[in-house]
Amino acid sequence: MNTTSIYWIRAAVLSLLLALSLAHAPASAQNEETPVKRDSLHTWIERPWNIRYVLFNEDAGVFKRSRVRVAKKNAEPNQEYFHWEEFFNPTIEIELKREKLSSDKAKSIVNIEFDKSGFVSTANTHPGPLRGRINRLLYLTLSAGDDPASRLYDLGHWFTGIGDTSTDWAPGICSGNEKPDAAMVRSDMYLYGTLFKPDKYSATFGCREWASQLYDDERPYIDVTSYVREGKVYPKYTYIRDFVGWARFGDKKPVIGKHEASWYCLHDCPNGEKPGLIPDIKVWAAHNAWSAPKPPTKAPTFPDPPAAAGRYTK
Repeated sequence: MNTTSIYWIRAAVLSLLLALSLAHAPASAQNEETPVKRDSLHTWIERPWNIRYVLFNEDAGVFKRSRVRVAKKNAEPNQEYFHWEEFFNPTIEIELKREKLSSDKAKSIVNIEFDKSGFVSTANTHPGPLRGRINRLLYLTLSAGDDPASRLYDLGHWFTGIGDTSTDWAPGICSGNEKPDAAMVRSDMYLYGTLFKPDKYSATFGCREWASQLYDDERPYIDVTSYVREGKVYPKYTYIRDFVGWARFGDKKPVIGKHEASWYCLHDCPNGEKPGLIPDIKVWAAHNAWSAPKPPTKAPTFPDPPAAAGRYTK
């Protein structure tokens, strides 16, 4: 055997030994995968998931048109956030009594339920599973996957409060006109700002009013009524306007509201009752050994400081 043949045999043996050593080497000794680059939208805050449901209320006709519109929007290229409405039907529709000042016919209530891992358990038409996440920008989203290219569906802003003044009404899930960012606080649309001037068409109930009632262990229900002042008193101008609500695992508070002269139970109604009209709020409350709901001392109840906060009376 010549020298050249011996060289190639030795080279082949060394190559085989190297391959065997790499195959049995620990992962740290092998080529490491390049870490996935994530932006703030797709970087999740790691925290135990404790949101049982997120509840949306909207006029039934508006929600129906919105589903058509957002389906077209979701199909457009180069989107960062997408719209969840395309994939969910109303859980219930509440028929309203036609009051003199109201043109509303019905409310669509969409209840998105989660399991304790954050996965959506409500029936929907999305092609794959959806999971609730909070990202580094503090947006509550439905994520279609963990990959940075996966779609995100925006549910609202996870509002953590304003210093020591918000211990009773934060954290919570807020919509766009309830988030105190630099642009919104200069708008008369910002619910908790000095420029906001409510009238009988305004929503004066928002995420802070929801969270305050949710966290109050002595309050048996969540009243979502938008109360509107005329002069120095509250008149019959009381409405159920659009809102976003939520609850933790273990919370079981009925969601109620007054639309003009009539009260309704919208979600988590007591004693297995179906959502709908409450014929007599005083009888309904007494039957459950509760006091009947009273308007808060001001609406909106928890404006930004230095404005004084109101309260929900017992």
